[in-house]
Amino acid sequence: MPRNLLLVLAYTLAIAVAAQPTWRFHLAFEDGTGAKDTLWFIYDTAVTQTQSHWPLESAAYVQSQSLLNYGDGSFHVFTINDFIDSTNTMAFPYIWFPIFETGDNIDAINWTPPMTIRWDTSLFHAPYLPYAQGSVNRAYLDGNYFFFHSNDGSGDGFNMLTTNSVFVDEDVQILFPFSLYFSGEGSTIGIEESPASTKLNVWPNPASHWLHFPLIDGAARFTVRDQLGRLVQSEMLTGHAAHYVWDISSLPPETYHITLESPQKPMRHAEFQKVE
Repeated sequence: MPRNLLLVLAYTLAIAVAAQPTWRFHLAFEDGTGAKDTLWFIYDTAVTQTQSHWPLESAAYVQSQSLLNYGDGSFHVFTINDFIDSTNTMAFPYIWFPIFETGDNIDAINWTPPMTIRWDTSLFHAPYLPYAQGSVNRAYLDGNYFFFHSNDGSGDGFNMLTTNSVFVDEDVQILFPFSLYFSGEGSTIGIEESPASTKLNVWPNPASHWLHFPLIDGAARFTVRDQLGRLVQSEMLTGHAAHYVWDISSLPPETYHITLESPQKPMRHAEFQKVE
């Protein structure tokens, strides 16, 4: 191959990699004794499954988990991934950006109050993020403690966009567990087309009571979000039925996004409208 062509290919690859670097967000914890631990929340183009065991393959992941000794009597923070495993790293594919939600399962053991939690607010506005606005519009710590100690008066929790840390020295008994939530709320978020995603057929559409769609043979993660990217439902679907029937009668009328994810097949997505 001509040397000039090799240089062009290398340059093109470098641009592609630079255009979409891995986004690594952390919550750094330090308790009253000075003990420290960190949780990592990552977006990466290599991730194909939400809340993945990135960057390890399944077999290596199982081995690495066995090395995490949460019963050693030391201070540890952890969360729960889709495999119902305790972990300190959660990774999402970039197709999900800017939505990131842990559920109410960020927890800690063997810690002494007070607790300081730190993060880097500037990462929410990193220029390489794949979103038209180039930023995360909402980022909150939520849970019993942050409900009572909201820093912006919204009642939504602790707003992470206005500060880089929170110091917890009262009501410490209700600090854990809590959740982390990022979104681009305030702008309509769609599910982006990509080579790793395909169309999911749903019927009827619009629908008022029941929605039908074909199932992936085996286990698949079924996720529903509203137009603002807020999580409506997330569960594992298993079995070998030809299709799934979902009762949507309790949903407010609006447009929703569905995704089905399976390790064996590409992500499938659909948009449907709920009507009265």
